[in-house]
Amino acid sequence: MASAGRRVLLPLLSLLLLAPRRAAPSAPASTTFPGDKAALAALRSAVSASSVPPYSCLESWDFARDPCAAFPCGLRCSAANSTSYRRVTAVSLDPAGYSGLLPAAFFSSLPFLASLSLADNRFHGALPSGVPLPPGLRSLDLSGNAFSGAIPGTLFTPASSLQELDLSRNAFSGAVPPELALLSSLARLDLQRNALAGALPPGLAAMRALARLDVSGNALSGRPPLAALPRSLLSLAARNNSFAGPLRGAELDALPSLRVLDLTTNAVSGALPAAALAHPALQQLRLGSNRLDAVEDAPGASGSQLVELDLSDNRIAGRLPACLAGMPRLSAVALDRNRFTGAFPERYAARVAAEEATAQWVPFARLMLQGNYLCGALPAQLRRLKEGGAAVSLADNCLPRCPRKFFFCQGAPQKNQATCPKCDATTSDVHLQDTLLRL
Repeated sequence: MASAGRRVLLPLLSLLLLAPRRAAPSAPASTTFPGDKAALAALRSAVSASSVPPYSCLESWDFARDPCAAFPCGLRCSAANSTSYRRVTAVSLDPAGYSGLLPAAFFSSLPFLASLSLADNRFHGALPSGVPLPPGLRSLDLSGNAFSGAIPGTLFTPASSLQELDLSRNAFSGAVPPELALLSSLARLDLQRNALAGALPPGLAAMRALARLDVSGNALSGRPPLAALPRSLLSLAARNNSFAGPLRGAELDALPSLRVLDLTTNAVSGALPAAALAHPALQQLRLGSNRLDAVEDAPGASGSQLVELDLSDNRIAGRLPACLAGMPRLSAVALDRNRFTGAFPERYAARVAAEEATAQWVPFARLMLQGNYLCGALPAQLRRLKEGGAAVSLADNCLPRCPRKFFFCQGAPQKNQATCPKCDATTSDVHLQDTLLRL
């Protein structure tokens, strides 16, 4: 029996000896690169201790431990090639009200940084200058702080990989740096609500990846900046600046992908070009609170993609634009506080009274016409309009036969007829409406 047992055991031992040995796992890279740790420590030291609340992210940074291995929040790290170190690739602080100056060597001390967000805190002072951003940095969000001074052009180089740059809601001043045009990968640029001045640099037209630009709430000036922008642009928001002069149809045609154009509260003047109403991609056009005085006829508007049109608070005179009634997707129209005259168009009434879309168009969900000089009889479809459907206002016009029982006549009273121009509505129209209102 013992001999038989040995005959079974020997083959088993042979198999165990011949089986490949599993290699011992290599030790994971677990030590933060010393220079990266020093940069994080400098950032922590630059923040006022009184601005670091309990249980905040920075309060948890204990430099007696290794940052990449032990910090519970605010960091992302990755192993560096051919070394045992880990490198900091992202810093994202919580919006806890941290206050302090950004260390002068912060950007240059984190060469592997791909994302940095200090948004909605109270960092202040000038941004470090003289050294470019890390070449691998793709997203930089410093919005909602108190940074001031000029935006350093030295931060931006052709080697940059930056795709998103958000410097909004700070106190930056001076000109928009022309070096931004070197950022060939930048898709989103947000500079709104600062104190930037002057014209946009014409070189921005070279930014072939730029899709969204917001410069609202600054002191920028010069002509409306369409010519300074690339064909790739999808959205331009430039509210509350001092851009002046006419919009040019050729410049709109040169931005074939533009979907949003917001120049509210500037000094844009002249006529709204037909190219704006017949644009193949434009969906939102906001030009309220400017100095427009006319709307060009747009025979091609039947192919328009406009959903929202705001021309309120301008100086536009003449009849309500007939082409708006033929725009298939238009649902929100604001023409209030202008100088429009004449009767309320029947085709407008059909759009605002419709309860469902037709094969040709969607109904008007919002039609603001208050504060003009419209006159004459109200179309029958409009008189049958019930509250709770479309939002419509005809207050403060020249419509003495617009009784307050109609919700769209409520609000500011109709103008004194002495201030109204002669109405071109026919006597029969007025007589017909008088008869209907007595029924």
